[in-house]
Amino acid sequence: MGNILLKYMEKRFESKIIDPNKEIFCKGPVVTISRECGCSAINIANIMVEKLSEKTGTQWNCLTKEILEQSAKALNLNPSKIEYVFNSKEKSTWDEIFAALSSKYYQSDRKIKKTIADVVQSFACKGNCIIIGRGGVVLSSNIPRSFHIKLQAPIEWRAAQLQKVYKLSMDEMIKYAKDIDKKREILRNYFNKKSLANTVFDVIYNAKNLNEEQIVDSTISLMEKKGVLGKQIVIG
Repeated sequence: MGNILLKYMEKRFESKIIDPNKEIFCKGPVVTISRECGCSAINIANIMVEKLSEKTGTQWNCLTKEILEQSAKALNLNPSKIEYVFNSKEKSTWDEIFAALSSKYYQSDRKIKKTIADVVQSFACKGNCIIIGRGGVVLSSNIPRSFHIKLQAPIEWRAAQLQKVYKLSMDEMIKYAKDIDKKREILRNYFNKKSLANTVFDVIYNAKNLNEEQIVDSTISLMEKKGVLGKQIVIG
């Protein structure tokens, strides 16, 4: 009974997730930042926004919570109702059924993920933005003027950074970091439809050995050499 109802709801409420291998016709430029838990990306993104805005003469923006808010708006839901997707949690069959029967604002997991994918690609296509996480590396990988970076560092160093915020033991922070890393990997792999290889990134930085300014300056230099900041690419 549960499976029959769930299949009915999926057919009614869901649409196919965007295929990351499908060619995308949009201008960019866009930067995505993926990071292991404990490697902070927000300061790097904000510094990059300032420097890229000055260099290009066009205002850049950093996007993270905006993706959640825009996705929720498109679904006519409170952002808190879809935030669980970013934590790689899924509703059980009976949770789905109960939600569908009890709320006219019901949206399935796949519908939510499809909407998130649409929102991320929309921002990326418009360009002049830096997307932190949210599957951005997968969803914008076929945009010609795109650049993808990953921040990583030894687990003990990352746990020590987390301790400054959460004030918990080293063992607890290591466990927490590994759990968050796994959840982020699950979301990226969902959008990619298979395990995501590190070769999708243009560059991987060791956040332990490089400071924020060094990472930003290196990234902008590589973007220029790759042609991401050059003349707009026209496709077709």
